[in-house]
Amino acid sequence: MTVNAKEKISIDCFLAGIYFLCLPFTVVTTPFGSLLKLVTIPIVMMLLIRLFMGKSVLTFNYIHFFYGLYILFTAALLIVDNDEIAVTTTKDMALGALMLMLITVRIYNAREKEFLENVWLAVGVICVFVCLTSKEVMNEYESRTVIRILGFEEDQNQFCAYLVMPSLVCVKRITRKDRLFFAYIILLALSFYAILKTGSRGGLIGVFFGVAVYVLIGIKDVKVRIGVAIAAVLAVFLFYTAVMPLLPDDVRARYSVEAVKDDGGSGRFEIWSFLADYTFQRPERLIRGSGIFSTYSVMYSAGFQNGVAHNAYIQILHDQGLLGLLLFMTVIVLCITRNIKKEPAYSSAVLALLAFSMSLSFYVFKPYLNIMMMCAMSFEGTLPEQMICKGEIYDA
Repeated sequence: MTVNAKEKISIDCFLAGIYFLCLPFTVVTTPFGSLLKLVTIPIVMMLLIRLFMGKSVLTFNYIHFFYGLYILFTAALLIVDNDEIAVTTTKDMALGALMLMLITVRIYNAREKEFLENVWLAVGVICVFVCLTSKEVMNEYESRTVIRILGFEEDQNQFCAYLVMPSLVCVKRITRKDRLFFAYIILLALSFYAILKTGSRGGLIGVFFGVAVYVLIGIKDVKVRIGVAIAAVLAVFLFYTAVMPLLPDDVRARYSVEAVKDDGGSGRFEIWSFLADYTFQRPERLIRGSGIFSTYSVMYSAGFQNGVAHNAYIQILHDQGLLGLLLFMTVIVLCITRNIKKEPAYSSAVLALLAFSMSLSFYVFKPYLNIMMMCAMSFEGTLPEQMICKGEIYDA
């Protein structure tokens, strides 16, 4: 897509950019609630005003439809389980779905697309700076870097997920040889180093997998693909020989196969097995689940020390049954297939998140929601399916 400097960046696009830029501050809380929610509510109000009073052409797609169905199904499950955490989570999911709809129903031009990708690069810069300037470690026995944003500690796995889209935008611009070619290489390298410092195995696998997928599906020129593959091998060798020795011994040891086998995936395999067995015990649990985050009461009663599955699929299967899991996976598949030809970096970002899904829950997981927004956006000249615009139907 050619960028025309004369194209205007709309207020809607600026608002979306502000929302994306606040992603690293998800963990920050204020006396009035989370910082991100404080930003989200006024943005929602302004986008609603723009929706009814603006002149933008609107477009709807299958992601909107199926994610809307998923949210409605989630709300209906409150009939089964309506405790405080289920109600709060459902409200937050509905607010996120509203934000997704408001940001993605308009058509963006090429300059706006470039602007939003630049915002993601800014997110990457913020995350790298926060990690590399942190001197705090977990404790005297574990030297994983502690991530604090404005004084609030962030989970290492979630932090690494913030780097998925910035890393893929870097690779995209490196392969098309943009004028800031070397800056993107540096940011990508520092992003991987930041991930290594956190000791997050899922984070490393997820981001690396996303980049590898993009090389396979996003680069059409065979010579360029071979060149990138050779460069990747050299980069891995350099990291292994020059960067890994810089890490503390216990952090470096976390990335070994032996460490994964010894700790059983940090105890997650036992949790997954227990929740799967519990769900399959009764047909109603298997079909419609036991309610959002009902894992807390189930797992605490069984003697576990935490209340989540640490696996998006097991969590959804337990909470929402096969019906919820089917709707969730439909949305994921649509996010991938909608962009795989026109914008493979976005599809690769979704595939990268699938690696994170083996350790995190996705209900209100902001990287998942924000990447889904990028996948649901429509851009001039690259509309991938039929659109409904002002009551008329146009072919993609």
